[in-house]
Parts: sequence; structure tokens; C-alpha cells
Amino acid sequence: MFDDVDALLERLSDVASEGQRRTGHLRPRPSPSATADDRKRPGEPRVDVVLYVSAASEKPQRALCAVREVLKDYDAGQVKFSTCDRLVRPQDAEADAVIFTPTLVTPGPGPRTAIIGNLEDKDILRDLLDANGVDRRWDD
Repeated sequence: MFDDVDALLERLSDVASEGQRRTGHLRPRPSPSATADDRKRPGEPRVDVVLYVSAASEKPQRALCAVREVLKDYDAGQVKFSTCDRLVRPQDAEADAVIFTPTLVTPGPGPRTAIIGNLEDKDILRDLLDANGVDRRWDD
């Protein structure tokens, strides 16, 4: 059906946009001039991270292990981490425009980011957390 990745990504973007218009689930975006610290209230995590999984596949389980391993190196109070089974809560997956699992989404605060597929490259996860201002733990 799709001859190349660009065509697939374009179609996925169209589908996600249609779903957001249809359901009205547009997430509020911070102003471009706001920094991550400006958007954060005291006591709130710096970033929300949602891992969309499916019980029908083993790849999301490997992704979950990778995310948990990386999160051990960061201040737990600054990250709100949750998982969502796409088949159990399809409305949440639709609101975040998630079609494939595993998909890691940072819906906010801050810019929305989605990492689709293999999450075993832990540097990608570290870069995401670092970009959102999450402090690393330094055990002495």
C-alpha cells in the first residue's frame, strides 16, 4: 500500500489530524517563548512520559524494560511515567495519535514528542529527558 516511509508518515499525519479535529482532542501547546521551567509549577514533574503498549506483542515489553532502566538514572520526582495498553484504552491512543506500539509520547508539559518503534537505543531516551530539563541522579 505504501511504497516508501515518507508516504506512510504523511498519511499517518493526515489520519492523526483528522482524528484530532473529529474528537476535539487538541492538546494545548505552550507559547514558543516559554521555557520548560516557565511551564513547570512547583511539585509538578518536568515531563509526562506515556509508553503505549499492546499485550499482543513482545516488542512493547522490551521497550518498557528499556524505559525503566533509563529512568533509574533520573530524578523520579521530575518524570511522570505511565503505560497505556492501546487495545484497552483506544480513546487515549487516539487522543495522542498513536497507531503503532511501542510508542513513547511526551504529551506535556513542553513540546509533544513521539518515538515510534524500537526504544532499545537508550541514548534517544536520555536525550529526550535531558531536553526536557530532567535532572540526572548522581549517586555518590
